[in-house]
Amino acid sequence: MPPNFTGTWKMKSSENFDELLKALGVNAMLRKVAGAAAAKPHVEIRQDGEQFYIKTSTSVRTTEINFRIGEEFDEETLDGRKCKVSQKRDTDLLSFTVTS
Repeated sequence: MPPNFTGTWKMKSSENFDELLKALGVNAMLRKVAGAAAAKPHVEIRQDGEQFYIKTSTSVRTTEINFRIGEEFDEETLDGRKCKVSQKRDTDLLSFTVTS
């Protein structure tokens, strides 16, 4: 049975975040703000089977998403761009793919 991700989570590490934002075309000012905000996010997850609610709080903003595994949903980036998010679950790993 796949694990239940319900709980409060802390990020252990982040690598190459600025390079990722740069490759996505995010300007220097927003990259600096995003880097500071992303350093210590507070993440709350509630899961009911394949249905997820994820609330991510940083010093800059709080986002909330609801989705069902396998169903694409709309989201907005820090700099206001619209994107589509899909996800998949592989045993104890939940991975997301973001496209504009």
